[in-house]
Amino acid sequence: MEYKLLGISGLILIILGLTWLKDGKHMNPPIERRAVIDITTICIFWAVYEFYNFSKDKAFEQEVSMIINLALLFFLARMVQLIGQLNPMVQEFVSFLRKKGVRIDEIDDK
Repeated sequence: MEYKLLGISGLILIILGLTWLKDGKHMNPPIERRAVIDITTICIFWAVYEFYNFSKDKAFEQEVSMIINLALLFFLARMVQLIGQLNPMVQEFVSFLRKKGVRIDEIDDK
């Protein structure tokens, strides 16, 4: 589970970097405030894990594992979304689909 938490921590920092790369000084919230928020989020995940790890009662093992797995999936999806927004190849593909008459709204509805 420690490796998953390291992955979550890394993904949060990668997302911070990608967001800064995408928005620059127009980030909302600004980079300094966003860095504090992201580091606090990382610390909360590690605190929950350490509390569970040093607890003698393992009654919530499935819940803690589910939270970590869902967080890993969420941050991975967010990173892929940001890469898609930044990558010109993906943007060209979307414009190609629109030229061919494919409405992106219809794909999202399905």
